[in-house]
Amino acid sequence: MIIITEQAKQKMLSILEDEGGTLVRFGLQGGGCNGFQYFITLENKQEEDDFEFPLDEERKLLVDAMSNTYLQEAEIDYKKDMMGETFVFKNPNVKHSCGCGSSVGF
Repeated sequence: MIIITEQAKQKMLSILEDEGGTLVRFGLQGGGCNGFQYFITLENKQEEDDFEFPLDEERKLLVDAMSNTYLQEAEIDYKKDMMGETFVFKNPNVKHSCGCGSSVGF
């Protein structure tokens, strides 16, 4: 199960409302110095093997089956400070990561 903090959930809902969408996708893609990078993007279509995490009654977060394997118990948070704003990922399954935390290995 993926944990979505209240701050992250509210930011996702705000983005979906601004864009007129109902789906957000969270996952891993190949790349970076450690093999994988996190991504969050708006989505138009749900795939058959997606795992879904409700954000409210009609909007949800989707995670593909491959990414879900590596994201068990991961937390999505959202931080806003003087330096900017960003989603922050905490994943207990990560074995190593780069200094900025955007590239991870398992």
